[in-house]
Amino acid sequence: MHKKLFLLLLITILVFAVSIPANVVKAQSTGPTYVVQPGDTLNSIAGRFGVSLNDLINANNISNPNSISPGQPLIIPGLVGITGTLTTKVIPLGETLETLTREYKIKPSTFIQLNRITSPSELYAGASLIIPVENDTPPTVKFSNLAENQTYLEFAAAMNANPWELLLSNQLSSSSDLTGSEHILLPGDSGQNGSSLVSPYIKSISISPLPLTQGTTAEIKLSTTFPMHLSGTLNGMALNFFAQPDGSYISLQGIHAMSPIGLSQFEISGDDQNGHQFSFNQMLLLGSGNFSKESLVVDPATIDPANTKPEDDLIKSIVTNISNVQLWQGQWQYPLDLPTCIESYYGTRRAYNGGDYTFFHAGLDFGVCAPSLNIYAAASGVVVFSGPLTIRGNATILDHGQGVFSAYFHQSMIKVKVGDVVTRGQLIGLIGETGRVTGPHLHFEVWVNGIQVQPLEWLGNTYP
Repeated sequence: MHKKLFLLLLITILVFAVSIPANVVKAQSTGPTYVVQPGDTLNSIAGRFGVSLNDLINANNISNPNSISPGQPLIIPGLVGITGTLTTKVIPLGETLETLTREYKIKPSTFIQLNRITSPSELYAGASLIIPVENDTPPTVKFSNLAENQTYLEFAAAMNANPWELLLSNQLSSSSDLTGSEHILLPGDSGQNGSSLVSPYIKSISISPLPLTQGTTAEIKLSTTFPMHLSGTLNGMALNFFAQPDGSYISLQGIHAMSPIGLSQFEISGDDQNGHQFSFNQMLLLGSGNFSKESLVVDPATIDPANTKPEDDLIKSIVTNISNVQLWQGQWQYPLDLPTCIESYYGTRRAYNGGDYTFFHAGLDFGVCAPSLNIYAAASGVVVFSGPLTIRGNATILDHGQGVFSAYFHQSMIKVKVGDVVTRGQLIGLIGETGRVTGPHLHFEVWVNGIQVQPLEWLGNTYP
């Protein structure tokens, strides 16, 4: 009798065991964690880390898959040998698989596994990559390079670093593994003589924002070891670098609202009178501005290339005349009395008279909802154009220096003339409905190195 009961119990246990679904895993209590970000879902997190949704749910004992919230830590199962917090890092200029793995002290195979990289050449600046960080604090590091004809021991002495610690930090077995062009990770207590990953002659360099986005103003900042003549290109446009009071250099460049999404080329080179030279290039990610669409009906003459091209060429000739002096200071102001009402936003794809969406709105349209029709200079500058145009109506263009211009179109009255020096907030005209319009409004544009950019950026941020 007892044998029968034992056999029945054993059979019941075996039946129950084989009925457990294969895709259900035992909840784990340890492993790398990921902090939920706004917009994340369990599906998107599982897809990002290449784990199954069921494994993710079971590893975190989640009863309601729709209940996760930003800031919540989640254990990511199946990542063997990986610990710490999985953070997202936007790759800056010059970073490579080699420098990232040294910087975060992780194996290249681990880094490749986390980010599912098939080729090191995929590490484009602006890409978001997953990095495991211990103690939730990303490391602060410096890199440098061997100077010409410099020995490894001489380099260690110049950096005030222990030569053996240098080898250990850089995952090298001997100094013979080093090459003159290799980036050497400096220990945290070494000297302050590190350089950027772009060139030994550049102490620091950044591009903001990364990734690039259609319609934004890209700001390139760099500091060199000694004064240099700099040149370069970004997204097909030649860059202009201007020295700052602290000895650094800055270049501002507009990214066209209809630039192809994908990769954009960045190049920079420099030289000085003593024969020091460098050059560097890297592909940057360029994302969508996520612009909307609108269809308008206008006078056919105002979209006729016979009328639009001469006017476009005239404007282009004005806003590509670069002066060296920065005339504006601080944040720009709105060009009319508050409150403001925006009737059409920058970047909106436009179709005219039933045509294709091959145009875009190059500025902001402010409607008439303020107590007055006054138009004010958004920033200090010099009037470089003032007069009537077929498409843009009564127009004023201000040069703010260093390739930055603002434009004010469709005015009923212009109150300044070419050559006038105006200050931020000065009255320069009145809102009207001249030129190609569907009603009274102010069309306000900002140009940066020959490209129309998002005006709201300049009204909400400070450049440089």
